[in-house]
Amino acid sequence: MEYRSPEEISEEEAEAIFATGEPSEICPALISVALHLPDREWVEKHILAFLNHEDPDVRRCAAVSSGHMARIHGAVGQGVLDALRLLLADSAVSGAVEDAMDDIEMFARRA
Repeated sequence: MEYRSPEEISEEEAEAIFATGEPSEICPALISVALHLPDREWVEKHILAFLNHEDPDVRRCAAVSSGHMARIHGAVGQGVLDALRLLLADSAVSGAVEDAMDDIEMFARRA
């Protein structure tokens, strides 16, 4: 597998992708907005929604995105932290959640 950095997309493009409901499209879009968009609150709103998604791949991408948010923006909201703590019991995504929480602890203050 070859790593490719997610392309930068706008909020409008992300909204359209999120509306498809397709996990294979949602995941790269969510990672992209976490890495590239400056509006942390907008990104967090979507991370929170996807942390509760029925598909474990989407939940995993949301967790990874929260770690990126911590690293890039230096802050993560309490709602994201609370949602991540709840996901620690989800064996399908607990590894990604633990990694995200480590990133948050290392790079972020609580917003």
